[in-house]
Amino acid sequence: MTSLNPFTYPSEPHVRKHGPAGYKSYESYRPWLRDEFTFRCIFCLCREQWGLIRGSFDIDHFVPQSQDPAGGLSYDNLLYACRSCNLGKSSNLLPDPCRIAFGKCLSVGLDGGVVPLNDEGQILVDTLRLNNQDYTHFRRLILGIVNSLVRSRNRSDHHILSMLMSYPDNLPDLSSLRPPRNNRPEGVKESYLARRAAGTLPAYHH
Repeated sequence: MTSLNPFTYPSEPHVRKHGPAGYKSYESYRPWLRDEFTFRCIFCLCREQWGLIRGSFDIDHFVPQSQDPAGGLSYDNLLYACRSCNLGKSSNLLPDPCRIAFGKCLSVGLDGGVVPLNDEGQILVDTLRLNNQDYTHFRRLILGIVNSLVRSRNRSDHHILSMLMSYPDNLPDLSSLRPPRNNRPEGVKESYLARRAAGTLPAYHH
């Protein structure tokens, strides 16, 4: 492995594996959404491991509650997003990551810049301001650190790389949760904690 880009968008639309339903507060869906979206922001790919989790990630309503009050507690209308992207999205409608592969919309270079690949990508870049100075600097910093660690022969550096690129320690135990309903109960067996227990969880997630 000579290089690693943690800002590689998925090449296929996201297919939801969980389907909890019936909670009275959308905050109750947080552990499910963390697992659903691999502990990172669906829009900018910022990971929980790269900062303080508390207050850093929001539950976003894909279709805003102001436009669809009935969707406020619908799991399939909820996304996991960092605070910055959620604020940028606001009440705007964006391309749906469950219908469109973001990897066909956006590409991130080693300089930290985001290149829109089509009209949907341009909407994402413009609305979320993905190429503002702070975002670009942060991505360039993470890319530099990660790939410096990849090339290092120092064992302690590889430990730091694992901290940046592996899964969080506090994986949610979805099997212990009891939502009023679960439309996709089989997803619990595919949760990251279940995979860790089964020994099938990769060392890194890209």
